[in-house]
Amino acid sequence: MTNPLRRDALLRFKVETDLARAVETTARHRGQTMSEFVRQSVRAHLARHGVRLSPDDGPRTPPAAPALRQAA
Repeated sequence: MTNPLRRDALLRFKVETDLARAVETTARHRGQTMSEFVRQSVRAHLARHGVRLSPDDGPRTPPAAPALRQAA
């Protein structure tokens, strides 16, 4: 099976075990792979710091669950 989205580079880095677990858990809750979650997170962080990248043509984040109403 081929990936329809071309990725030309591989970025590898070491992180603390707790960080890896948090990324895995969060990605799973969002219905994403760890790679897709990290890619989108890094892009968002860079954009906040003024880095301009080509448009993101990757899979979109699933819609957020509706917020729960707080009791008044």
